[in-house]
Amino acid sequence: MSAFDALKNNLHFARALIVDGRDRYFGVTRTAFSIEQIYRKYRSRAKVLSVEQAELLLKDTHRESADLICALCKENGAIWVKFAQFLSCRPDILPLEYIQSLQRLQNDANPAPFEDIHPMIVEDWGRDWDSQFKDFNAIPAATASVAQVHRARLTSGEEVAVKFQLPTARQLFEQDSRVFKTFAGLLAPLVKEIDIKQVTDQLIDMTIEELDFTREASNLATFSSKAHQPGIRIPRLIEPLCTSRIMVTEWIDGVRLTDYLQQHPERAQAVLTRLLNSYIQQITQLGIYHADPHPGNFLITPSEDIAVLDYGAIVTLDAEQKSRYANLLMGLMGLHPERLGELFRQAGFVCERQETLEEISQRFIEEDRRLTSVSDRLAEVLDKLRRDRVQIPDSFIAMSRVIISVGGFLKRYDVPFSPTAVPLAG
Repeated sequence: MSAFDALKNNLHFARALIVDGRDRYFGVTRTAFSIEQIYRKYRSRAKVLSVEQAELLLKDTHRESADLICALCKENGAIWVKFAQFLSCRPDILPLEYIQSLQRLQNDANPAPFEDIHPMIVEDWGRDWDSQFKDFNAIPAATASVAQVHRARLTSGEEVAVKFQLPTARQLFEQDSRVFKTFAGLLAPLVKEIDIKQVTDQLIDMTIEELDFTREASNLATFSSKAHQPGIRIPRLIEPLCTSRIMVTEWIDGVRLTDYLQQHPERAQAVLTRLLNSYIQQITQLGIYHADPHPGNFLITPSEDIAVLDYGAIVTLDAEQKSRYANLLMGLMGLHPERLGELFRQAGFVCERQETLEEISQRFIEEDRRLTSVSDRLAEVLDKLRRDRVQIPDSFIAMSRVIISVGGFLKRYDVPFSPTAVPLAG
């Protein structure tokens, strides 16, 4: 069945396209057709090419397809930009060509006028809501895909960050999620080189969590209760003012991580090593970690602390997961006595042929690991696992994503991947 026939026969897509989204989603149809043709052309040409030539052609095919998805997300904005950003941090399940293309897309969401947010404020805080503030800036300090942040001062004199959910965020998400799922279903049998359904399901699950600020407030409270390393700053929650659509924390002055490193490249090693060590500690010792390491979620304070923002995506590991992932990280560094394939099995990896894990591990061991960082090795191993259709635990995918993302920061600024010792679990 062609993409055109599938589109005609899919009533859910028709509803989202004609009733809910109207013109907003016609670009999805156009993009679906184009991507199908790009990969169809690749498969036709690859039949007569050598293995090396086919591999190069596949890279060009991935790059062309990713550019189309980039353009679509930029055109639709909001959650679509979030989709692209989510994809850009998933080298565990997407080819490098997609990652490089999607990383160029920045979050350029337009802020909602304050008069559009005001009805929600009155509903959640009451008509005399402004009596709680000495000052309140109606112009947002920052806008993301589902929320915008305003700077304010409480009557106590404390400066706070007030995060409001965008009025259209939930409605657009409900529309978009139907289209995302349909889009993934259409492309899955046509673009077998990528597990599109897995990517889409994880994006939707993550965004559902981020739309509930009550959950985010709880995440922040739990995360801040842990004993983090020095130099890591967690914003204090102003719990009495938080609702499911509004979240208030202390205001932290600082410069975004990427801006700071551009201004002070000589500080890259100190700052990024601290960030890496914090994530290693979160995963292997604290058993809870910040799962959205987007550069915009880190501020560098005047005292060079790293302030971690946005707690919509937090992952908690039980004692067994924490132990297994610590051992896997040690295995990737060549510091664990157990074979890597066995460590994968212990961590819950599943495949039709159990020998596959040993074969992947052996190929990994045979490569010169001195030339690659742990994050690069992790990306390479995950690429091999993906190609060999190994079932990877969701918790490991999330953990890998943050390690690879932080490793990407280090690589960009030529900082060696050298975390403090990862505890070896028994």
